[in-house]
Amino acid sequence: MEPGKERVRLAAELERLDTDLRPLVLEAIKVGVPTRRVAELTGISRATVARWGKSAEQ
Repeated sequence: MEPGKERVRLAAELERLDTDLRPLVLEAIKVGVPTRRVAELTGISRATVARWGKSAEQ
């Protein structure tokens, strides 16, 4: 049961961190930082960075 609780805790923490990080990622995209570089600096996949950028455009 403990590994399951730890996984749930970590998933919630990751969601919180993504919520905090997303505005920063969007600002970086807005000022022209390449998706690849944003991914390198944040540890977020390039696909996620691109998806966040696209959803912000809509």
